[in-house]
Amino acid sequence: MTFLFAGHETTSNATSWALYLLAQHPNVQDLLRDELVKAFPDKSKFNPTFEEINSLEYLNCVIKETLRLYAPVTAMRRTNINDKMLGDIFIPKNTVIDIPIATLQRLPSIWGPTVEDFDPTRWLNPSLTENVTNYNYMPFGAGIRSCIGNKLALSEFKILLSWISS
Repeated sequence: MTFLFAGHETTSNATSWALYLLAQHPNVQDLLRDELVKAFPDKSKFNPTFEEINSLEYLNCVIKETLRLYAPVTAMRRTNINDKMLGDIFIPKNTVIDIPIATLQRLPSIWGPTVEDFDPTRWLNPSLTENVTNYNYMPFGAGIRSCIGNKLALSEFKILLSWISS
């Protein structure tokens, strides 16, 4: 049941944020619509395959940037299973560690001076994403307990946003 319901609200929430951001940035909306109309000229026959929807470069950038600014899960907790040294800091076994996803995804030291801007093109520029890892961009968590439905959620998000935006 968790698998079924956990992704429902998060996908609709992410889609709502994407629509809000697109409404605030008509230039981004126009670029996205252009890509979608080029890929799927007849909306009445809109039935993209997994490969087709994932090949849309600008759509993928819009999705990533939306999830960077408005991650469906803003924090997560983990408990370390062994004593650990982190630099000069000792972290004893069974310490609960809070991971502030929303903060990591808005750190100027990682994302640069335009960290607060909705800029899907940042994902096209390797110099802007060279410091991005699975541990500072994690809208679906990371590691062994990352979201089991992330591929389904991304596909659903992409198809829904494509349908609405085209």
